[in-house]
Formats: sequence, C-alpha cells, structure tokens
Amino acid sequence: MPILAEAKKKPLDDWMIHAYETAVAHLSDMPVKKVKEVAEKSALKGTDLELFNIGKAIYAKEGYCTTCHQADGKGLTASGFPPLAGTPWVVGNEERAIKIVLKGLLGPIEVNGKKYPGQVPMTPFEGLLNDKEVAAVLTYVRNSFGNKAPAIQANKVKAVRAALKNQKDIYNASKLLAEHPLEK
Repeated sequence: MPILAEAKKKPLDDWMIHAYETAVAHLSDMPVKKVKEVAEKSALKGTDLELFNIGKAIYAKEGYCTTCHQADGKGLTASGFPPLAGTPWVVGNEERAIKIVLKGLLGPIEVNGKKYPGQVPMTPFEGLLNDKEVAAVLTYVRNSFGNKAPAIQANKVKAVRAALKNQKDIYNASKLLAEHPLEK
C-alpha cells in the first residue's frame, strides 16, 4: 500500500489507472469496482438529438471511428491517429468534415498543433454509410468529447456527395485546406 500511495502522487494514464485501482482493491480485500459507462450528454434536441444517438452507435462500431479515434475521441497519438476533441477539423467547416468522412484522408495532417504522418489512411465511408448516417456520425463527433457545433443534416451530406461523385481519390490535408481553410 505505501508503494501504491506513492504511485497515486504521479499522473496515471488511461492504462495505469485500471492497474492501480485493481491493486488497491485486492490489497484492501475488496471487490474491484465495475466501471459503468457514463452516458454521453448532449444539448441537442429533436431530430438533431436523434442524429446524435444514431451517430453514437455508428461511431462505436468495430472498424469504424472508435477503432482509431478511440471512445474518448483522443485518438492514438503513438499510432498516428489524431484526436477529434477540440479541433477545428471537427467543429469547423461542415463541408470539409463531410468530405473527410465520404472520401477518407491520407497523408500528413496537423491537429491541435501536433503533426501526424497520416501513413494509414482514414477509411472513405461513402460506400458504407448513407447520407443520414454520415450526418449522424458527424453530429455525434461535433457534439462529443467537449466539442460543441451545429448538427449536420442529411440534405447537406447529399449535396456534398453529389458534388464529389466523380472524384475517385482520397483527400489529403493540403487539398482540403485549399478548398476550406482551417478556422482559427
């Protein structure tokens, strides 16, 4: 217990906190606490809230958003996957965000002042998600992880999808920023 008391004085990351709590529980001869999922709260109402909830389910699907960007939206920095929290890439221009989801993203990108090599491309979801689903997942991401931004509507996704119908390549950050400069 004295060693654990010293460990508690140091910052514990998302991996270490579980080991710490388990060790304390066992040494205290108590059962390990079961972690309860904290319900995501949103200020959205009506159809926007419906989109948010649909988006939350899509985001959590294995192989979709949570795989790289994680359940907390912080990404996996060491693996090169950027965060979705607190960035104009997410809460800024709607059309830019829609293009990323539809066509994917490959190559270097700077997010929140950190450079990511972008060696592993973000999956283009245009063939996997319909307009309402794209709007939903973007509405969820834009209103989770501390983000606050307007919901994205399916008709906006439909318009962007139609404008991109002949584009075959994955986006890169330079092309997106030329079309939609990042907000300050």
